[in-house]
Amino acid sequence: RDVLDGSSVGFVETLENDLAQLREKGVDAQVASGGGRMYVTMDRYENDWDVVKRGWDAQVLGEAPYKFKSALEAVKTLRAEPKANDQYLPAFVIVDESGKSVGPIVDGDAVVTFNFRADRMVMLAKALEFADFDKFDRVRVPKIKYAGMLQYDGELKLPNKFLVSPPLIERTSGEYLVKNGVRT
Repeated sequence: RDVLDGSSVGFVETLENDLAQLREKGVDAQVASGGGRMYVTMDRYENDWDVVKRGWDAQVLGEAPYKFKSALEAVKTLRAEPKANDQYLPAFVIVDESGKSVGPIVDGDAVVTFNFRADRMVMLAKALEFADFDKFDRVRVPKIKYAGMLQYDGELKLPNKFLVSPPLIERTSGEYLVKNGVRT
């Protein structure tokens, strides 16, 4: 981990304060769903599609076992559970006064995944982009504009659009060693 377990509360509080300032300027911005990265959306080790499905349900369908008025309330409440861990917080959605999810992904939305780690993002990219996706029932697939921080899989061209081009690597150490006759 690159941050301490339990630091989620501080990060979410800062994020929600920043988003509140944007809303004061007329920007429609708020957290709509969440959960721990190892339990919701970003499986890294096991190719566990249930993890991605929990994220899909919360982010796209606006459905999750936990509903809160704010992300800060969600994280504080879920962190108070015995054995709570930031990475394994269950999926949650933010709801309005009537109990309706405030931000499921719908047709016309833009989605940008900011994670730079392919092992955490390629499964979600498949669910978002593959028309013949069959790992779980997506229920509905919104027509969105999607881009990743990077291209997470060069062979599969996932995602199709990305913010940072893959680096062109020339003269790799393997090429150098072969050229100079180094063998194992």
